[in-house]
Amino acid sequence: MKDNQSLTEINENLLSYLGSELDNQQLTYMSLPTPVKGGFDTRIFRFQLKGASSELSRPLILRLFGKSSQNRAIFESAVQNAVASSGCPAPQVFFTCTDESVLGGSFMIMELMPGQIMANMPVNIISEMLAKAHLHLHSIDVESVRNALEVAGIRQDRYSVEGRLGWLVEGIEAPGFEWLQSGLRWIVKNRPEDPDRLVVCHGDFHPFNILTKDSEVSGVLDWSGFLISDPAYDIGITQVLGNVAAPSLFPEINWIQIFNRYYDYYQRECPIDPVRVEYYEAFRCLWALLEGAEGHAAWGHPETMRRLSEHFEKITSVRLALPKASM
Repeated sequence: MKDNQSLTEINENLLSYLGSELDNQQLTYMSLPTPVKGGFDTRIFRFQLKGASSELSRPLILRLFGKSSQNRAIFESAVQNAVASSGCPAPQVFFTCTDESVLGGSFMIMELMPGQIMANMPVNIISEMLAKAHLHLHSIDVESVRNALEVAGIRQDRYSVEGRLGWLVEGIEAPGFEWLQSGLRWIVKNRPEDPDRLVVCHGDFHPFNILTKDSEVSGVLDWSGFLISDPAYDIGITQVLGNVAAPSLFPEINWIQIFNRYYDYYQRECPIDPVRVEYYEAFRCLWALLEGAEGHAAWGHPETMRRLSEHFEKITSVRLALPKASM
């Protein structure tokens, strides 16, 4: 199979796969898979089946990963089902396939969540909605999620800060990233101890990953960054996404005002040590700089790289000299 199958090939091979899995050779499409915008490193399609159970006859989403993403497909499927069972509106995953010969990569088939992205809501209500959604996520029972992941065979180091830090160390110590090593030393030296209260962290919580319907949150998407960690970790990452990355990627909206109000609302309802939040902001900046240098489409934007390095320096007093190609 080719790395990137045509839409016709995907349509035919997906239907064949589902017919085999469901032992239903009469299965057809009510609506053919059509591409959906979103995702920097996955292909997303919407489709609907005819002749399936009532649960599977509703509109569905196909999330198709690239080559050698078996572990990611398994991880995200387990996470989504675990948090969905614990009260978070994450899409339930019905099928996970790691046989890359089917569609050219591993894939998940999950329910289509209703609503529109939160970013399309009136600007004056986004901050409070985002904060309330984050507070709800951080109130989910951690042990039920952890137990579900254990049953699914997901190791704890896969969703811990230690595991994420290990990945960061490995990446920055590779040849070509010497310019990030002074920043890494600061991150390792200044890492705070975990608090007594750990929470479910989304790891990429922003208005483009949240759906709303009738002024309520109806879905939380893209769980690739999931951890069980300090709530300051999740808040720090959201602050970087809103105050550092978004202004250079979507300059037409006053994201800094939106995310500052979000932060103030969260802190009023559930105070978190600001020093811990800033540490994880620095952590995410360094991680994003590594991803940008590796070619990530969003983080590699020259203006974003500049803003990331400046924000990192503001928190740590460590100056990172960006490679000339990023300036």
